[in-house]
Amino acid sequence: MEAKKNKQEAIKDHGTRVGTWFSLGVVAAVILGTYVLMFSVYLARV
Repeated sequence: MEAKKNKQEAIKDHGTRVGTWFSLGVVAAVILGTYVLMFSVYLARV
């Protein structure tokens, strides 16, 4: 019973870790996209 409980916790922990990395990737993509957009607007103006 104890091993089954630990296995479920490990799967749950792995899922949270994947969700965290996915969220970090989305945030990084938004920041990078904003940077590229601002830079291209700046270059178009100059």
